[in-house]
Amino acid sequence: MDTDIGTTFLAQLVTTDAGRQHMLSISVDAEEGDEGHIFEQLADRVEDPKMKQIVERHRDDEVRHAQLFRGCLSRLGLEMQAIPDELKIVHQIAAVTGGFDDPIETSGDVVAAYAMLLAIEERGVERFPLIADAFRSVDPETADVYLRVARDERGHVNYCESIGRHHAGDDATWRTALAEARAIEEVAFLGVGLANLTYCTERGWVDLTEAVGAA
Repeated sequence: MDTDIGTTFLAQLVTTDAGRQHMLSISVDAEEGDEGHIFEQLADRVEDPKMKQIVERHRDDEVRHAQLFRGCLSRLGLEMQAIPDELKIVHQIAAVTGGFDDPIETSGDVVAAYAMLLAIEERGVERFPLIADAFRSVDPETADVYLRVARDERGHVNYCESIGRHHAGDDATWRTALAEARAIEEVAFLGVGLANLTYCTERGWVDLTEAVGAA
């Protein structure tokens, strides 16, 4: 989705209770969506004790982030809403890659998993400050939560880089895996963005004409 359209879309979306509920529900779902229990698998496969601790810290952060977003919903008097599969980035990535359901058994599996996790975390680093900006004028507390999570996501990018590169064995192998993961995530992100724009427009939460006209 074009950056200007995306910014206008977010600004419109969070002006209503329904839009805020939708945005926060997407965020909860994304943080709780540990497809295939990926972190448990990685913790079992990663042998270095320090790296295992990093895997577990990353896992625990995702749980904590979901709780923070659920806390925002509760404070606003809103409930978590079910999110359709076409609006879930991990689900759309799985449509191309098979997701994280395959067992992680080799170093190559660890590399592929961490390359994709890094691509997903990078998107959070990019998007969460924009969501925070949208929330700032209507709900500063929620805006601060998104910025707090964004800071953690920057640390997660470093986690993924460290563990993925280590198991790749060389820079070229890691960079190839990362380029492939980013390409898949980019296609999924664009698809989810367009689907979400349509979904929210159909419910009257945003004005598609205004969003496009502002670009």
